[in-house]
Amino acid sequence: MAGPLTLQPEHAFEVAEYRARLSGLHSLMEAFRMDALVVHTPENVCYLTGWHTPGYYYPQFVVIKLGEEPLIVLRSMEAMGLAVRSWLDEERLVAYADTDDPIAALSTALSRLGVSAATVGIDRNGWYLPVALLDRLDAVCPDMALVDGSWLVERLRKVKSPAEIEKIEQASRIAELGMQAAVDHFDLGMTEAQLSGWVHKATVEAGCEYTGLPVFLMSGHRMLAPHSVWSKHKRIVEGDQILVELAGTVDRYAGALFRTLVAGRAEPRCRANMEIAEEMLEAAMAALRPGVTSDDVNRAVGQVAARHGITIRKRAGYSMGLNFPPDWGEGFFLELADGDQTVIEPNMVFHLPQVVRRPGEQLAAVSETVVVTASSCRAVTRFRRGPIEV
Repeated sequence: MAGPLTLQPEHAFEVAEYRARLSGLHSLMEAFRMDALVVHTPENVCYLTGWHTPGYYYPQFVVIKLGEEPLIVLRSMEAMGLAVRSWLDEERLVAYADTDDPIAALSTALSRLGVSAATVGIDRNGWYLPVALLDRLDAVCPDMALVDGSWLVERLRKVKSPAEIEKIEQASRIAELGMQAAVDHFDLGMTEAQLSGWVHKATVEAGCEYTGLPVFLMSGHRMLAPHSVWSKHKRIVEGDQILVELAGTVDRYAGALFRTLVAGRAEPRCRANMEIAEEMLEAAMAALRPGVTSDDVNRAVGQVAARHGITIRKRAGYSMGLNFPPDWGEGFFLELADGDQTVIEPNMVFHLPQVVRRPGEQLAAVSETVVVTASSCRAVTRFRRGPIEV
C-alpha cells in the first residue's frame, strides 16, 4: 500500500534570491522611515515570498518588519499549499477561515511583529485592497501610523535579476511556439477560435501557465476594435490579415510577442504598412539604452510614425516581468510613454508592440520583448517578422 501523499516544493528561485529582494526592500523602508510594510498585490506577494495562487480574490498580505523574516496572511484553504509555493514555513503564517475577518488576521500579524503602534506603510495603489478594508484597518489599529507605502516593491521590480531574465527567456520560447502553431495549423475558412485552440494547445503543452491576459487573435474587420480576442463566429478568408499577440508565462514571468499573419498573398499596402511598423520597432530598440528616458524612446517611435502620417494613440512599450490577471505587463509602474522622465537602467525588460493603424484599413503589427544591456538592448523573442503569409 502506498504511503501518504506529501507536499513537494515548486519554488521558482533559490531562497537567496528572495532574501536579496527583502534586503533591498529593507533599505528602502529605512530610507522612507517605515518600521514595517504591508503588501497585498499578487505580484508583490509573489516577488517577496514566492507565494502565488489564482485564489487572490480573497485578501492576502505579507507583513515585512525591518530585521525580521516576513509574515504571510492567507485564507486557510489557500494556506494548505504554502510549502509548495513559498520559501516561508508555517511558523510565518497567519491563516483565517472563510468566515473570519481578514483584517483581524492582518492585525494579529502586526501585533505579533510588535508594529501595531508603529509607522507602517501600505500600498494604496493596488487593485486588491478595497477602500472598506483599508478603512477597517485604520479602525482595528488606531495607534498605528499608516503611511503610503506604494511603489516601494515596484522600485525593486523595475530592474530584473539574471534569474528573472532567464524566466522571461523561457516564457518567450513558449510564446514563439504559440506563434508557430498559428502558422502551422492555419486553414482557410477556419474560425479564429479554431486557430486560437492550436495556439493554446502548443503553449500549454510547452509548460505555459495561465497568462495575465488572453491570446489576442483577430482578423479582417475585427482588428479595428483593439484587444479583440478570438471569435467563434468569424471565419478567416482570403486576404484577411490576422493579428496574433500572446505571451508565454513561466513561474509567473511573461514574455510577449506580436505578429501579423496574412491569409494568402500580402497586398502591397500590407507590406508597406508592415515596413513602417518594423521601422517603428527598430527605432524603439535603437533608442532604448541606459541613461535615456522613457520619453526619449517614445519620441523616437513617434518621429517615425509622424514621418509616415501615422497617428499614435499608445505608449511605445511597457515593462515585462511578474504577471497575474488582469495584465501580463508591468506598465502601471514602468512604461515608455510621452512625458515620462524615468531613466532607463540595465536589466529592465520591455515589450515593444508597434501598430500601424489607418482609417478603414487592416492593421499591421509587430513587437519584441527586449532586455536593456550595458550599452543598448537585445531582443529576447526570436521569430521572423513580416507579413507572414499562411
